[in-house]
Formats: sequence, C-alpha cells, structure tokens
Amino acid sequence: MNTGTKPFGFPFEPYDIQKDFMQELYNVLEQGKIGIFESPTGTGKSLSLICGSLKWLRDHDQKDPEPTEPIAQPKVNQPDWITELQTKSQGNKKKAQLEEKRKELKERIDRVRSDTLNIEVTTRNKKRSKETKQQADDEEFLIEDYVSDDENGPTTTTNRINTNSNLSKEVQALLAKFESKKKVSYHNDEEEDEPLEETKIYYASRTHSQLTQFVHEVSKTMYAEDTYEVSLASRKNMCINPDVNKLANVNKINEACLDLQKSGSKKGPCKYLPPADNTSKWNEFRDHALAKVRDIEDLVTVGEKLSTCPYYGSRNAAKSARLIVLPYQHLLHTSTRESLGISLKNNIVVIDEAHNLMETITSLYTVTLSLQQIQLAWNQLNLYIQKYKTRLLGKNVVYIKQILSIIKSLIRHLQPTDPSKKKDNVMGVNEFVHALSIDHINMFKIKTFLDVSSLSRKLNGFVDKAKEKEEEERQKQRLLNPNAPLPPASVSLTTSTLTLTQIESFLLALTNPDKDGRIVTSFGSTENPGVTLKYMLLNPAEAFKPIVEEAKSIILAGGTMEPISDFFRHLFPSVPKERISHFSCGHIIPPTNLSTITLQEGPSGKPLIFNYESRQDLKLMDEVGQSIVNLCNVIPDGIVCFFPSFTYLDQVYKRWASSESNSILDRIQKRKKVFKEPRESNQVENTLREYTLQIDSPDKNMGALLLCVVNGKMSEGINFSDRLGRGVIMIGLPFANRGSVELIEKMRYAQECSNDGTLNAGTEYYENLCMRGVNQSIGRAIRHKGDYATIVLLDKRYGTPRIGNKLPKWIGEHVENYDKFGKVMGKTAKFFREKQQ
Repeated sequence: MNTGTKPFGFPFEPYDIQKDFMQELYNVLEQGKIGIFESPTGTGKSLSLICGSLKWLRDHDQKDPEPTEPIAQPKVNQPDWITELQTKSQGNKKKAQLEEKRKELKERIDRVRSDTLNIEVTTRNKKRSKETKQQADDEEFLIEDYVSDDENGPTTTTNRINTNSNLSKEVQALLAKFESKKKVSYHNDEEEDEPLEETKIYYASRTHSQLTQFVHEVSKTMYAEDTYEVSLASRKNMCINPDVNKLANVNKINEACLDLQKSGSKKGPCKYLPPADNTSKWNEFRDHALAKVRDIEDLVTVGEKLSTCPYYGSRNAAKSARLIVLPYQHLLHTSTRESLGISLKNNIVVIDEAHNLMETITSLYTVTLSLQQIQLAWNQLNLYIQKYKTRLLGKNVVYIKQILSIIKSLIRHLQPTDPSKKKDNVMGVNEFVHALSIDHINMFKIKTFLDVSSLSRKLNGFVDKAKEKEEEERQKQRLLNPNAPLPPASVSLTTSTLTLTQIESFLLALTNPDKDGRIVTSFGSTENPGVTLKYMLLNPAEAFKPIVEEAKSIILAGGTMEPISDFFRHLFPSVPKERISHFSCGHIIPPTNLSTITLQEGPSGKPLIFNYESRQDLKLMDEVGQSIVNLCNVIPDGIVCFFPSFTYLDQVYKRWASSESNSILDRIQKRKKVFKEPRESNQVENTLREYTLQIDSPDKNMGALLLCVVNGKMSEGINFSDRLGRGVIMIGLPFANRGSVELIEKMRYAQECSNDGTLNAGTEYYENLCMRGVNQSIGRAIRHKGDYATIVLLDKRYGTPRIGNKLPKWIGEHVENYDKFGKVMGKTAKFFREKQQ
C-alpha cells in the first residue's frame, strides 16, 4: 500500500520507528486483527496511535459502506448481471443516505464553529435559593409490585394487568403500552434523528490524566478539524448539579442523580436534565461537544454554559462521535458498557497502558464482602421488610426473604460454631453453593428481581432517611435535656454504604462458570484482621471474550508489554495465532545513551540473591547498602531505587539508619539527599516536589536518592526524565508471596489451562507477574531522544536467560552481565564521564 511520503499526517517529521508503528497499526486495522504494540515511553506512542488509527478511519470512510441489511435473494434462474445490479443499487442507496446524514451533521457543527458566541455564554449564577426541607414520604422507598419473572420477562405495576379494574385486559394493555411510551428515559439509544452507522474508535486508558493528555495530543494533529471526538466519564467527574456533586462519594452521586429522575421525586427533576424527547436541546449539546476536540473539563464547561447535563449529554453525543475516549472500567465491565449504550460491533478498540490489562479485568470482576458488610445488609433488609411487609406484593416478599436467607447463609459460613472450621479455604462456585445449601435458589431470577425492583437503591434511600429521622430525634432529646447522655445511634443505620449492591455483585458472580472463578474465605491475619468472603476471577479471557467477538479490531498498546506470552495464554487462548500481530519497536535514543547492567555480587563479594529466605539477612542489607553508597559517588543528580515491597524497604532503611550497618544512610546522604515513597497516596506529590527541588538546587554536588516500591505510585505514570533519573536501581525481584491462597489458585489455573505444551505454566505465570512490575519500573529511566541513564539490576538471577529474556527488547538487547562489583563501578563512571564531556 503506497500512501505517499508523509501518509499519516504526523505533526512533525516522524522517526523511523514511529513510521513503522503507524504502518503496522494501519495494517492490523485493515486486516481486522488483534495487535499488541510495545513502544517505550518517550517514543511518541500516543501520537503514533492517533495518526495511524485516524488515517485508517479516514481511508475507511472513503470506501463503499458494507450493507448491514440482507440483500434480497435472487429469483430462480435470475441472470448474474441483474443480481450484481441489485447489490450495487443497494450499496449506492446506503452510501447516499450516509453521505446525506454526514452532510447534515457537518452543517450543524460548522454553524456552531462559525458562531462567534461559540460557548462564550455568560456564566450563570450558580447560587440557588435555599429550598425548604420537605419530609419525604415513606412511599418513595417502596419497591413496585413484582409479579413474575417467567420467560415473557419480568413485570411490575407499570405494565401488569390490574385484576380489580373494570377495564378489559386488552384496554389495560393498550394503556400500559401508552404509559410506557410516555416514560422519560435517558438510558436507551433511541432518538428521532437516528445516529450514523459508522465505524467508531474507542480509546481507553487507565487514569483521568492519561485520557486528558490523549485528547490534547489529538488536538495537535491535522485530524482534529474533522474528527468528532467525545470523552465519557463518571457522574463524579461530569455532574454540574451543585446539590448532587457536593456529595463527593461516587455512589452517593449516582444514587442522587437517579433519584432526581424518578417520577414524583420530591427534589427532582434535575434542572440540567432536559426531557428525553427534547431533541433540539440534546442536539445543541452534541453539536457544541463535537465542534472541537474536547476533554472532560471542556465538556463540563459546555454543559454549564448550555445548562445541559454533560454526563448524559456526552453519552448522547457519543452516538454521532467517531472517536470515543473513556476510562478502562467503562469499556471492560460488561454491565457498565451496556448501561452506557456502548456497542463495539464492527468498531475499533484501542486500550493504552495495557501492560496490566489482565490484572485490571480480574480486579473489576472480583468481589469482596466483609462479615461486617454482610451483617449490616441483613439488618437493613430486615428493617425494610418489617416496615413495608403489609404493603409489599407477595412476590416481593418471597424474593426479599430468599435474599435474606442467602445473606444468613453467608453469615453462618463466616461464623462457624466449630472452631476447627475457622480455616482459610478456597472453593469452586458449585462446591460453595452446595456447602451453603443455597444451590436450590435460582440466582438468575434473584438478579432479575434486583435489577427490575431497584431494591438496592430503595434500601439505601430508606436507610438514609431512617438515619436522618433518628438523628432528628436525638437532637430533640438533647434540646429537651442537654445534660442527659444521648442514646447510641442504631448499628443498622451507622453507614449508608451500598452494602446490598456489593452482595448483588457477589450473587451475580455465582452465576459464572465454575471453572472461571474461586470463592476465597479468609478468617483474618495479623496484617488483615477482618473476616472476608471473596469471589476471585481466574479467567480474564472469558470476561474479555465479548469484546474480542464484537470488535472489528483490538489494539493493546503500552511502553512495556513484555512478557508477551501471558497475553496469548491468558487473554486470547481461543484466538487463532495468525489473527494476533505483535509489534515491538526500539527506543529513539542511540544505544550509547543507555547502560544496563546486572550484578551478581556486592563490593565485599557477597552474592546478591534477594529471595524470600534471605529477606531477613542483615549482611545482605549491608551489602546492597554499600553498593548504593558507591554508585551514588559515580551516578550524578537523581537516582530512583526500587524495592520489592514497602515492608522490605522499611526493614532495609531501618538497618541503614543504625550504627551496626556502619552508618550507611549517613554515608549516602553525603552525596544524595534521601527520600522515601510514602504509603499514603496523598503525600506522593509532595515527596516528588521535594525530590525535584533538591535536584534543581544550586549545589550540583548534592543529588537525591528516591527509594520506591515496585507497583507503587512512583513505578507507573511518573516521568523521571533527564536529571531526575540518571540512574534506576532495582533491588531483587519483586515476586509475590507464593504462599498466598489466591496466587496458588491462579498458578494452578494457569497450569490446568496450559494448552501449548508449557510444562511449568504456573511458574511461568508467577515469573511474568513479577517481571511486568520490573519492566514498568525500569521503563521510567529514558523519556526522550536526548535522555541518558544507567539501569542497575541488583540480583544474580537477572543474569539468567530465563529472567533476562523477559526484559523489554530495547533494554534486554543491550544488557551487560557482571560478576564483580569493581567492574560495574568502572563501567558506570566511564559512561557518565563520556556523557558529561
């Protein structure tokens, strides 16, 4: 395919590796394949993804659209030329319709773009008059009558036949149908102007800041002008109703938003939410949203200026958008994807920062319940049924009692009367439901009931209201008798966490295939004292399968995707090998700008092996300390040093600070000011700021040493470019605790599912898990073409082919293995001497 000299519209002259990346990406999309792309951070991965995919999308639009409707069957003995003409005619008709719709949308958006008042609307006064508090009626939390859940679908009072009515069943059915049409809905995909049926690109990444950065990169390209892009996010990020977004907690915000939409809501409707049939208002937001490439904050501004909800507005705009930017969970979680109306059929899926994709999928579908949560749900549901049992239809009572019975079984399981049974254990799903004697209950019907009745939401509202009433009574008592002690708050009302929602997720997990997950019961430990029940997903491939089956093409991209073998085995086990393409490019830096060293022993000759048995070895802690003291003398500016865990970091730091270690910490601090990664997330930014200020200080002889943890906050998404990271030191291999019940199950599952002849698939999984953490950490070193750094891997095992082969190619191809520490010092000193000349 010849696309010219500069086919991809890169904003500047691309490097060869960027051209190769874009060309391979284009080919993968054209062939409808799955692509695994590895491009080190600093090589322009985001721009390559943008230009390669949007160039393909533009070319794809020029082609005749594929017919979505079946072509009429040719008549018997009909000549081929007539059949061909009919097919061509249908294709031309669809193309004309598509062009017409594109033209109409473009004209609308062009009007918005040319309008001098484009979103420069006067800011409205956000202050609202204080509303008088009204006592909510108890009926607000009463679930609708649930009649049945047979094969014809569940029915509630909104669509069932009233046997006491004087009207015939036929008339009642017609009226019910009419009422259902009148109901306002913001969750379906229907609108008067049917959206264009065009191929879309769904781009997903891990964090809010990564998505924002991606959108800004799109705006720098030639595609920004004619690409309709929209960002999707949670209500917490997009809600503009001050009464709702002030709640801060994401679950509270979701509940409050949905409550405002209920018919007869005392506080609703939300003034920022136009009726679903107000097409002109929704289209106004859509046109402004698509008029230029906007990030989440931009869409919030659009919503505020137009007084239209950006959360629902962006969902509506997504129907006409071609590039949809969204967080991981919106794409990867099936129920979230469905609730947003996202269809991946024949569309493109691009997942960035995909190195931890399998772990992300596993965590999204893993559900943990504490004994306290389960007991609270039982108490709250009991209060609810006592309050409403005389007003609930029989079927509702039956289902609520079934749910109470299940919850009681869970409590009994976590509170065995026989002390010998208080042992951590792992069960299959089938074994678990049999052990609890709940195997006769149809979980699918329970799930349907919970979905239709919205019992979780109703219960949460009921508890919040009861809590308010109780607090009012307590305050009245305080006023009547200020000196009297207040009665304690009811235990059942101490929290309004969505406890039943968590239990609902757990029950849904019990409907998964037995082989795909395990139930882990934990009776607590010194580190984690709580009693918990966890559904653990073992098979991310099954959860990812609908995306693989629906999408036209899938792109997984990351700075460090090695070890790649895990993706083939655990994410795409049933996908033919020929459908998967793997592309890995080198770095843009010359090889002389990176020195990667593995070291077998320390300055005194002690072997460096940081296995579980040697973690308490004080002499080994001293040996690695002496190594770092020496390296600090030859590596200038900033050094980032990674430890396998916070526990080991704390042990080593305490040893170095003691006089028994020959004052290692004091000796390091003569050349580098030492900083430690904090355990608390909210302190990370402050630590980084102080580390940066130290390196930028006028005293060039005093650098900084940052002690971090693999898989911590500092190991992902933070740039240690130039002087911030002239050296990256990795202490040991960050293997997970092999005695962990969960890890044992995952390794066993990997071994059982191995179908490619791998003898030690469980061990391979274990090692790959470790090396993904290593690769992500050492990838912090080089961030742009002119950058240079040394990577020092302190553990004898890094020199073995089994571990060395799992390093990223751009690092692994240039590794030098040293047995003596003196050689490393000479090599490192020479490397920086040459760079500073």
